[in-house]
Amino acid sequence: MSGYKENLEFIQRPENARARSLLKSMGYDSEDLKRPRIGIANSWGETSPGHIHLRAVADAVKAGVWQAGGAPFEFNSPAQCPMAVGEHGMRYDLPTRDIIAAEVEAITKIGLLDALVLISSCDKNVPAHLLAAARLDIPVIFVPGGPMSSGGSCGGSVTIANLDEECYLYGIGEPGISEEELADIENASCPGAGSCAILGTANTMQCLVEAMGLCLPGGGTAPAVSARRLWQAKESGRRIVQLTNDDIRSSDLITKKSVRNAIKALHALGGSTNAIAHLLALAYEKRWEDEINLDLIEKFSDQVPCITNVTPSGTYSMSDFDAAGGVQAVLKSIESHLETDAASVSGQTLKELLDNAVFRPSDIIRELSNPTAENGLVVLRGNLASSAIVRTPVIPRDMLCHEGPARVFHSQEEAIRALRDHRIKAGDVLVLRYEGPKGGPGFNEVFKVIGFLNALGLESSCALVTDGRISGFAKGPYICQVSPEAAEGGPLALVEDGDTIRIDVPGRRLDIKVDAQVLEKRRLSWKRPEPRVRDGVLTLYAKLANPPEYGGGINMRL
Repeated sequence: MSGYKENLEFIQRPENARARSLLKSMGYDSEDLKRPRIGIANSWGETSPGHIHLRAVADAVKAGVWQAGGAPFEFNSPAQCPMAVGEHGMRYDLPTRDIIAAEVEAITKIGLLDALVLISSCDKNVPAHLLAAARLDIPVIFVPGGPMSSGGSCGGSVTIANLDEECYLYGIGEPGISEEELADIENASCPGAGSCAILGTANTMQCLVEAMGLCLPGGGTAPAVSARRLWQAKESGRRIVQLTNDDIRSSDLITKKSVRNAIKALHALGGSTNAIAHLLALAYEKRWEDEINLDLIEKFSDQVPCITNVTPSGTYSMSDFDAAGGVQAVLKSIESHLETDAASVSGQTLKELLDNAVFRPSDIIRELSNPTAENGLVVLRGNLASSAIVRTPVIPRDMLCHEGPARVFHSQEEAIRALRDHRIKAGDVLVLRYEGPKGGPGFNEVFKVIGFLNALGLESSCALVTDGRISGFAKGPYICQVSPEAAEGGPLALVEDGDTIRIDVPGRRLDIKVDAQVLEKRRLSWKRPEPRVRDGVLTLYAKLANPPEYGGGINMRL
């Protein structure tokens, strides 16, 4: 791939006066066109609090670019934040990852950009930018948008997770508070801009970008609305020009070492299960799936325990986590497990960064010898799945092993109706199928089912098994990303009401206690369901989606 000097030579040719004229029409002059062309991929928008503040962040980045001798060219990506939770529209959630990645790829190529600053906050924007950075192999730097502050209500600290709990109680007709009290929490739980103030998928991915060395230290957790966020944005603008001049590309930073470090950091954080899908998609993008895969994730889960105590699996907010040292403190705590010669956008190796990091053990970020949970995320296997994902710190201890009768549902909507109608009993195992990459289609996120289970007080007696995904917000006994998915004829498609499901998280097993001959008979009579959609972008997922072990996105390989 050509670099800055090659692109400069191309655009300065007399035959390309047309391109220069078009650029000058926007206010760029001849001197600007001699500078490195720095793309600013900004996910600013008015559909999400995680992105509403990024206008100012981008302005700071551009100031840094100009200061360092570059010329910034900003463009925007959709500001993804799912409002259609529990509805059909939620099936578009993961597809936005591929849409945004493709958009960044296309604009960078057609715009002849030399480098990228990737500004993003929420669940699918950050992983989309990771895929685009890996695909393009040009100089890149990430500027995460940062978490919002915790809110305050009724004399205490609240987040959107507290609001969810009360909403689901209203959903089952058993509100624990009045509508006035609900409005008080509603008005206080999201006090301003930023990604939601818990260790959900958005903040997990921002932390992992920092762990990979793709943003400046502290960039994963600095508050969204803070001078620190703007300082880092401006410095990132200066750094990307230096990276461009030095021809340090994404392939120098997104390496097997940095991805392995990110997986270990994920376990230490006890972060969202969605992060596994995104890291597997990144590995597939780089054609590393033979080395960076579920087997490796499972291996690392036994090496690195969860050492953080951050909601939803713990007590503290992202603001508390940042004040305790954030990602750099986590990496310092697990340094003995990391490949510290990995490079970073700062120009320093991870070892050099951690030499300057401060880690003071606390109840928020602990030492390896005093973990909050033995494992962060684990992989289950058995006759019901070749693989399935579990976030262990959010599961009640008594539910790490569970056996119960299956209650089978063919969609999230169907399962939610049963929960609203109080048709689920203690001990049941909800089997929610046909929500995987092809079956959803779109690898649907079905965490609203968990919210209703918790509202009914069933989180200590019922479990959920699904080929869909589960939000980083969720807290409870769920097993997700089951592969093979039901729409591909996986064992999940063969489960019938009343079958006994056995979950053994410590033993890493997920099994159905039905004779193999019976299952084979069911297999022979199974028919693929009619597709839920017949037009639009989701049809691409129904036809072309990768399985969960490759991240579930559209297969873009020939």
